[in-house]
Amino acid sequence: MSLVKYGGGIVQMSGSIAGTTHARNRFGNYCRARTKPVNPRSSRQSAVRSLVMMLAEQWRESPMTDNIRLAWQVYANSVNWTNALGESVTLTGFNMFIRSNIARITAGLDLVTAAPVDLGLPSGDETLVFTAFESTQKINITFDDTADWCTEDDAAMSIEMGCPQSPSHGFFNGPWRFSDVLLGVAPGGIASPQAIDPAWALVGGQKIWVRAKVIRADARCSTPFTAAPVTINATGTVLHAAGTLVPNSVGDYPLFGQLAGQPCYRRADAAFFIWYNSDDSKSYISILQGAKGTLWWEKAGNPVAGSYTHGGTATGDATVTSN
Repeated sequence: MSLVKYGGGIVQMSGSIAGTTHARNRFGNYCRARTKPVNPRSSRQSAVRSLVMMLAEQWRESPMTDNIRLAWQVYANSVNWTNALGESVTLTGFNMFIRSNIARITAGLDLVTAAPVDLGLPSGDETLVFTAFESTQKINITFDDTADWCTEDDAAMSIEMGCPQSPSHGFFNGPWRFSDVLLGVAPGGIASPQAIDPAWALVGGQKIWVRAKVIRADARCSTPFTAAPVTINATGTVLHAAGTLVPNSVGDYPLFGQLAGQPCYRRADAAFFIWYNSDDSKSYISILQGAKGTLWWEKAGNPVAGSYTHGGTATGDATVTSN
């Protein structure tokens, strides 16, 4: 592999020419020998190919008409897409029809042939967080249950899980596998949090990523959005903070990962952390992971369970217990 710096005439390159692949990572542009990927022809891979073929045939068949296909093109023209070079491109109506309906059918929703009337993609969920437990083999998803899709029949949030990694990994870009789906419900809506089944077995100490897509009833599908990774809780230990606390840090704190070799716990909404600082031999409840910030609760020593006194702008004393 060699690093490359482009000059006049060529400013960026991505893809393969003959036996050379051009790509970019965080260190810059590089070239490497092109390798032919192995085709495992797995059952999942074959199912996706069959689905694409089915949708390609549907594009040409009833109830599709020239007017419906044109409407899909109008919808596609309203969406700016980014290619491998970071450039803004426009998909074809056929591409958008395939993209939207693959997401729907994979999530167990019905095929939609009519093009969306609302132009643009639905927004994702910036609040998405999760925890994972080896003991229950469940992933607990916390999301914004005031979002429009939550109260819409035939809408959903499709959840994918990344292949488990070593806790030392700080970056992940696949492979992803469909895990489960949260369905919108009208009226009333679906409540957060929800427990879903994992795509891979949950083994304590391993690190996992979760990403999701919002799928609306009219077939609009958001771009994937990813939650912060977590370390799978091996013991099922959950801490509970109680007291009259301002700001309100009361609640359950599942194991989130490790901090300087010590367990770190995070509330489901990611607003507070409980952790041990070996530098001053104190345990903390704080809004920051690994730092006191402007407000905190503290106790001397480890384990982290026990009575905490307030510090900074926090008020009230806290009691932390373990299940």
